[in-house]
Amino acid sequence: MSLVKWAFIGLLALPAAEIALFLILAALIGWLWTTILFVATSALGIFLLKRSGRRDLARVADGLAKGGLRGVNRNTPGLAYVLGAFLLILPGFITDLAGAALFIPAVRRWAARLIAPMAQKPKPRDGVIDLEPGEWRRIPEKKPGRPRSRRHA
Repeated sequence: MSLVKWAFIGLLALPAAEIALFLILAALIGWLWTTILFVATSALGIFLLKRSGRRDLARVADGLAKGGLRGVNRNTPGLAYVLGAFLLILPGFITDLAGAALFIPAVRRWAARLIAPMAQKPKPRDGVIDLEPGEWRRIPEKKPGRPRSRRHA
């Protein structure tokens, strides 16, 4: 199964898993503490995202604008920090765990090694080269016509 299909299935299953984990935690530690933890992690994510400043957000946005996901280098300063804070803001404890993990340098390096091959452009096959929209331009075709005759004296 392709990566896109797995990602789609994961996005469909994530809300159900988040609700199940919320209910499990509520049964273990109580509804009030679970709700406080739920809100606190989102508030922490907002605080960290504000703390990262506009500079890190601008770097990530600039990379995305220039080349989409491939334009954001895995070593872009602040990328893991911004992504981790964003995951903390999203509601749910699974995304909170993933976001918190991105603040650990060893996990950040592991994730970068895992994602790096996916961010590279695929090699051309069968002589076909796929170009991004900004990498080519249309050249108008010359209209076929009669060649002009030259008079030789």
